[in-house]
This record gives sequence, structure tokens and C-alpha cells, in this order.
Amino acid sequence: MKSFVVRPIPLFEIVLDKSNMTYRMNAGQPMTMPGYVWFIEGPKEKILVDAGGDMALFHSRGIPAKELQTLEQGLGKLGLKPEDIDILIATHLHHDHIAHARELRRAKVIVQKKELEFSRNPHPMFSRVCIKEHLDGLKFEVVDGDAHVVEGVDLLFTPGHAAGGQSVVVQTAKGKVVIAGMCTIRDNFDPPADMIPLLPVIAPAIHINVIEAYESALRIKNTADIIVPLHAPEYLEQKSIP
Repeated sequence: MKSFVVRPIPLFEIVLDKSNMTYRMNAGQPMTMPGYVWFIEGPKEKILVDAGGDMALFHSRGIPAKELQTLEQGLGKLGLKPEDIDILIATHLHHDHIAHARELRRAKVIVQKKELEFSRNPHPMFSRVCIKEHLDGLKFEVVDGDAHVVEGVDLLFTPGHAAGGQSVVVQTAKGKVVIAGMCTIRDNFDPPADMIPLLPVIAPAIHINVIEAYESALRIKNTADIIVPLHAPEYLEQKSIP
């Protein structure tokens, strides 16, 4: 089995209340929430996970997002250009994870069937995060449930945060890295010790189905040797996983 590494590429950050990330916990605790894309280094195919957020959309809604770098700049630091990407894996289709997909002009976009169907006709509760225009012109490869991408890279169906979220399992020299396909931080997977016997994970605070979200977080925790939460601040400085 081949072993790869994951390269975090931070694109933006937002200061918000931690309770926006952890269901019914941590109210009144400010935190910096970064947004990333993730390059999987090693396969013959050049694979990117997620495609970043729309700064103009954040600002139009009064969300004080700070751009750290553009997608093109972030890829450039790895010696890549947007047109080099062969495969984009969309963990889900909320605007902060798919807005710049059209810049990856050659890439096929792997997405879950349920996620694409929902995002093309979102419920009004999710109409502010599922922006249909972000999907225009993309070359989708639709999967339904767990799926294989290339040797060493697989998908777990992890709904709940989104209708059809998926997590990415990457084989590395230190075991399975799972890029969690839901908006989470480290606290979601490492709750306080006194909670663990009953609740070994904390569901994401933003969800379409909180029970599914909890079960998906638990599945990620039980699968991974190394969990990569999508919005964990520690990856602002870390250059590779592992």
C-alpha cells in the first residue's frame, strides 16, 4: 500500500464563538476558525479536498472573515497551479468549501449523490450556505455512499452536518488520516474526559440532522489513526499531516 501526506492550505479565518462548532457547548468562548483546502501529496493524480470560501459572500452577510491567501497563492506554495488539479473531492457543498471549484478548470469534482441533489434545491434553512451558482459548470462525478478514489485514498459517507457529507481516508506512513467531512474542530472528537463514557464525540453545532452528525463523527473517530477536523486552528502552522 502506498503512503501519502496531506498538505493543509489555509485560505481564510473567522473569529467566532466556539459554540458555533460544538453542539450545546462552549458558549461565550471566542475562537479563530480557519478555512482550508487540503492537497493529497503522493498519488499520480493531483487531488485536492475542498475548494475554499467566498470572501465577498462572507462580508455581505456581516461575517468578519479575513483572507489569508487565495487558492492560487496557496497552491503556488506547493509548486502547483489551479489547472494542475485532476480531482477535487468535495466534502460537502456549503459555500465555504466549494466557492472556488471553477478555478480548478480540469478537475472532476467527486460529490455524494444526496449532497448534490440537496444543494441544487436546498431547503430554505440552508439556502444561505448552499449557493447553486457555485455548482454551475462543474464536472461532477457522483458517488453514493462509501467509495474508492485511487489506491490509498477512499471516501466515507458521513452525513448529518450536510445532507451528503463525505470524509476522506488517506493512507500515510502513520496510518489512516481522515479528513473529516463536516465543519468541526478538535473538541468535537476530543470532548472533556467526564463526557467520554457517554458521549465520545460532540456533534457539530451546524447540522441538518444532529443524530446522523453524531454517528458520522463517531464513525470518523473509530476509523482514523489521525483525525483532521476541517476547521482546526492547529493547521494554520502545520505544513504536513503526518
